[in-house]
Amino acid sequence: MRGSILDFSIQHNTGFISGDDNQRYSFNGADWRSERPPSRGDRVDFIVNTAGEASEVYLTSGSSIYLGEKISSQLGKYSNLDQAEENYSSIDWFVKCLTNYANFSGRARRKEFWFFMLFCVILGIVAEVIDTVLGTKPLVNSLLNLALLVPSLAVGARRLHDVGRSGWWQLLTLTVIGILVLIWWWATETKQQNNEYGAPAK
Repeated sequence: MRGSILDFSIQHNTGFISGDDNQRYSFNGADWRSERPPSRGDRVDFIVNTAGEASEVYLTSGSSIYLGEKISSQLGKYSNLDQAEENYSSIDWFVKCLTNYANFSGRARRKEFWFFMLFCVILGIVAEVIDTVLGTKPLVNSLLNLALLVPSLAVGARRLHDVGRSGWWQLLTLTVIGILVLIWWWATETKQQNNEYGAPAK
């Protein structure tokens, strides 16, 4: 019988296999017949004992191919995403930030950050005009600032992550000189290597 590893717990020394017959089989670490520990997605060959459990579980040669296909697939997704983002308009970048409303993890390139800030300024001017015309100062502008606060902090944090800085550095906005430092970091080109916050934004 063949199948794929669904999960394996090192603490409990037990795991589960999804068989090619669409059945799920549990197995014990003592029945694992490979030098390295089982990993999710590994292709395996096994027999089913009288208790309905998998035993004599061997890692098949197709596992490396299977893993390679998974890696290639993921790299392809990232590549397609990069290609798509190269065609983004300024509005697309703004919308992307809104869809990542409260996402403080990962990294953001300069275009994503600065186009979002550009639209925030434009919307702020529009809100100010509306407040003036309707005589509602500062109602509309205050509501806009409230709505854009979280995504602004989120994209600011992701932009800092992209240059290897913690999002908490945004607290520097509480000081005059600190704002200048932040602007310098936000304007810094993407560092083309992985860091603790993930892969490069472009």
